[in-house]
Amino acid sequence: MANNRDDFTENTKRILQGRVGNRCSNPNCRCLTSGPNFHEEKVTTIGIAAHITAASENGPRYNPLLDSKERQHISNGIWLCATCATLIDKDEKSYPIELLQKWKIDAEASCRHELEGIEQSNIEEAKEGWLCGHCHTFVEKGQTICTGCFAEVIYSATGSEINETLRVAFTRGLGFSFILFILIPEILNNLFKINIPYGWGMGVYALILTAIFVLVTVKYSFFLLRKKYHNSPPRFVRNRNL
Repeated sequence: MANNRDDFTENTKRILQGRVGNRCSNPNCRCLTSGPNFHEEKVTTIGIAAHITAASENGPRYNPLLDSKERQHISNGIWLCATCATLIDKDEKSYPIELLQKWKIDAEASCRHELEGIEQSNIEEAKEGWLCGHCHTFVEKGQTICTGCFAEVIYSATGSEINETLRVAFTRGLGFSFILFILIPEILNNLFKINIPYGWGMGVYALILTAIFVLVTVKYSFFLLRKKYHNSPPRFVRNRNL
């Protein structure tokens, strides 16, 4: 039976292994992937050069836009221990392409810094970021997923928050216009026995002013919403629907 998988070459596998110091690229694992066997001429290896996007059709995270050479390329590979390699393929929704690519980048960077004698604490101090409120993993600025617990990193208002702000602002704008053009003339008429027409007699201009009030209220509400999250730490949210 023909093999339709676009597997890595042995050289690509060795490079992937060497670029992360023979350790699993999962930041929550980072275990050694090879060591001595009982027989002195053998090595016990548990490392796997895993595909970020599947090596064949119907595989996890398969990307039909890639050709065979691109699927075999080292950029599509990540070095993992056997357990983590199985985990990412059994639960592909929890381990999307972007997350695996970040694992790879961070693992290689960590290995390079270790090779250069730079302590991890110094690396994190030099970066701008926050600690996840759920698992206390360091999350660098711009990162959208916590690599520790996979919480979503929310830097600004969500879609539902924007929609709610729009609804409330629109309602308030209409309410203010109703009070100004309907209730106030009626109150004045009742108190002073005068005859002020609804809308102060402005006709279509009252509708124009109403539209302006609504627009101003909406713009000001969005200004307050942006100000609320500007320069504020992001929110770490798990299991949510935006």
